[in-house]
Formats: sequence, C-alpha cells, structure tokens
Amino acid sequence: MITFDHHYQFIDWQHSAIPFPPDADEYDEPYEHLGLLKSNIFNVGLTIGLNDYWNITLSQAIGERCMEWGDPLNVSAHHRTECSSSDFDNAVGGYLGDTRINIKYILENQGKGTGDRIFFGGGLIIPSKNTLTRNPYDVEAGDDGHDHYVPHRHFYLSDGTYKLFFESQFFRKRENFPIFWGGSLNMEYPLGKNKYGFTGSSSYGVSLVALSGPLSKIPKKVKLASVGLSLSMQHYNEAKWDETVAPNSESTMITPGISFLVNSSLGSFGISFQMPYIDNLSVNDGGVEQSSSQWQISLSFRKTLDKRIEKLYWK
Repeated sequence: MITFDHHYQFIDWQHSAIPFPPDADEYDEPYEHLGLLKSNIFNVGLTIGLNDYWNITLSQAIGERCMEWGDPLNVSAHHRTECSSSDFDNAVGGYLGDTRINIKYILENQGKGTGDRIFFGGGLIIPSKNTLTRNPYDVEAGDDGHDHYVPHRHFYLSDGTYKLFFESQFFRKRENFPIFWGGSLNMEYPLGKNKYGFTGSSSYGVSLVALSGPLSKIPKKVKLASVGLSLSMQHYNEAKWDETVAPNSESTMITPGISFLVNSSLGSFGISFQMPYIDNLSVNDGGVEQSSSQWQISLSFRKTLDKRIEKLYWK
C-alpha cells in the first residue's frame, strides 16, 4: 500500500513584551509580539505485508514551517519572517523531516465483516538535519549592562533525536451506527541527546474515532464511504538542552476533529478538519502572557497495490 498525507496547520499567535533575562522589571523588547506560523507537512509512505500477520511501513516527512512576523517596524531576536527551509544562527534549514520505520502485528482482523481489529506496532524514528543547533533561550551580556537573548529560531521539522515509538489500536465494526469505532494509544521515547546537546520530549497519547460507514448502498464510481468524529489527546514531557529544561516544552494538546472519506477506483481519499488546543505553546518564550488561535487541515490518499513480492513473504 502507498500512502500520502498532507497536514496544513495555521497558528495566529501573540504574546506580551519580553523583559530582560532573567525576568527583569525592565523590558528588552517593550512591544507586543504577534504573527502567523504556518506549516505544510507531507508524509509519503510505503507499506509491505510480510505475511498475514506482520507488515512494515517506511514513511518520510517532507515540508516547511514558515513564520510571518506581524511587526516589521520592530526587530526582534525571537521572531522574524522566515521559513524552516533556510539556515539561521541556531538552525540548519531543509525540507526533510523525520523518517519512520514501523513494524506492525495484527492480533485480530475480521476482514470486511463485523468484528474486532486489534493491532500492535512500534519502531524507530530517524531524525533529519533540519533541527536547532543551539538553545534558543541562551543569553549573552550586552554593552548596556543587561543580558540579552541571542537571535534564534524556535521551530523546525525535526528535533534531531532518535526515538523509539510504540502503538496499539483497537477498532470494532458493527452493523448499526456508528458502523466503525475504536481508538489507539501511542508513546514516543527519545534514545538520548543529539549532537547539539538536546534531548527531545517523550510523549503519550490517546485518540478516539467513530465512523458512520457508507451513507448510501447504491453502487457508484465515487462514493462517500464515511463521515467521522475524532478526539485526540497528546501529552509531551519536558525537553532539555543538556541539563537545562527547555521552557514551555511540557504541554498537552487536545484536538477534536471531523473527517470525510471518499472511495474511488483510484484509491481512498480523506479530508479532516481539526481545531487543536495547546495549553502551553512551545513556539514562544517563557515568562510572558500569550494566546493563540489554531486550526489545521489534513488530506490523505491510500492505494492498495495488487503486487506480491515472493522474496519478502514470511511463510
């Protein structure tokens, strides 16, 4: 099976003036900070069934995150109009994100009929070079007698750390609405620091979904296969630069969504709309009042290939 996913995220954010570090009574940047952070991330994947119970998926993230600085009259060490594809003082630019190798085991699968589907999986996350090379919260002494944050970037496509991940999924197909419902659990755990001294967050999540199933039994070349409602919750533990905790790195994200799945002779197409809530935005500096408005769109494509690779089949 080949897969193609596109995720677009839009964050309209603002935060208050930034004081001299560490949290002095005077302000280094005495003006409101505001702007837009837009993300276009593509995931391309290939899944190969090794036998009736095991498969392996290789997927690659490709994309770009871009900042639009909302106050061009003021120069900030924290924000400017830029994209993750370009280099900066503390960032290596590029378009490649993480690579994932996922091995999955099917414990139970009822095929097209009613019943349960239970999966377990896990694998390795291989980071790309598009990451931060220096702690964005580092400060340097200025000629005015104050410490100042060094010019920096906060956003990237990869945190630069190798990680293990694990997942489990349970779904049940029924004859009544909702035709298909279930959920999944996931966990990511960093294997250590990257070469720049950064240790990424470990994370834990749960997601729930309920699908309507086909809304019409009339055969069509293009058919609305289902309408779905979803709710996901993801918690991120503290990340560190060497032994220093990265401000705002511990956060919880709650994301409700609605999705539509269309089947055709070309494959399955999906679109979903989500409104994430993050209790602590990691794109801004700590110690300031902040707020944001966010939404995201995800597009997906799935195509099952009628191909058997005999040398890869586990008998």
